[in-house]
Amino acid sequence: MSSPDTLPDASGVLSWFPVELPPQQRVLGLFVAKWAIGALRPLVQLRVPDLLADGSRTARDLAEETGAHGDSLYRVLRCAAAIGVLRELPGGLFALTPAGEGLRSGTPGSAREMFLFASDPMMWRPYEDVLHSVRTGAPSFEHVFGTSFFAYLEENPAGAELFDRAMVQNHYPGTDRIFEQYDFGRFPRIADVGGGRGQFLAEVLSRFPQCTGVLCDQPQVVAQAREEFERRGVAGRASVAETDFFTGLPSGCDAYFVKHTLHNWDDERAGTILRRVREAVGDDAGARLLIVDMLLTGPGEWDLGKLTDIEMMVALGGRERSRDEWNRLAAAAGFEPANDPAPGDLALLEYRPVPAS
Repeated sequence: MSSPDTLPDASGVLSWFPVELPPQQRVLGLFVAKWAIGALRPLVQLRVPDLLADGSRTARDLAEETGAHGDSLYRVLRCAAAIGVLRELPGGLFALTPAGEGLRSGTPGSAREMFLFASDPMMWRPYEDVLHSVRTGAPSFEHVFGTSFFAYLEENPAGAELFDRAMVQNHYPGTDRIFEQYDFGRFPRIADVGGGRGQFLAEVLSRFPQCTGVLCDQPQVVAQAREEFERRGVAGRASVAETDFFTGLPSGCDAYFVKHTLHNWDDERAGTILRRVREAVGDDAGARLLIVDMLLTGPGEWDLGKLTDIEMMVALGGRERSRDEWNRLAAAAGFEPANDPAPGDLALLEYRPVPAS
């Protein structure tokens, strides 16, 4: 079997699949992702990775434990082993690989809830009609479900709970790089705009004990934030402001960071959030807007953000942005760039307020 590097015209995701196909058929390798996700989802739903935590077990044993159909379970186990999530051993045994460990529940670094969220029908079905978004510019989620994504979560508590669990686990590796490279200690008081349960703010405060912070989000979203602050040992330096970031934000903070939030919205709605930040900053020339989001690369360059941009388009009506796009959005709200991060990954973009004329 040829390696991807020896195949002509294989680049980006097409180079990931070691399938010997002529260049004009390389796209067929993308089917692998569908088949793999389809096989893994029932295994995660049945908590098979948890059942394998203490050692290898047979497909028959796992079927009895989970109440599954024996032969069908074996076939998805075999598929999971073929893609490297499990190991198939002699004697019909299956064991976890390091990748499979990441699908266990309640373990450090687990991606279980993120996987279940990404493969849930509410995130899968919009891809059945991406053409609707391409033709209309509107999210196909609304076309499929008859309501917006966030309205759907309000109407479906189970979906909302899954979303919340996934966001708690949403620790992208680029976040660690941001913490290592950026000095949040410059800002005595920090506002986390749209920060959910406050995990990011709690991490900032735990790393920079000289800082205090305020979590700004809607009441139902921040309901469990105090528990998170207690768990992280920062409750004495963290407060909660129940607010709608489209209508207003608390003033008096030295930095307002917005992490993985603006990409949920189109330019009009994202611009509204930034204008609320500018209003909160007021005349404080030393205050800063800190945007933590994907920063897209130039034309033709590989970039994960160009893939997640499709998710933003079809599910939320939002978008990932290039530096020029971020700068235009910030300028319209009254900010100018104060740093120059590299594109192609999660980035922290720092902006300073432009004095009112």
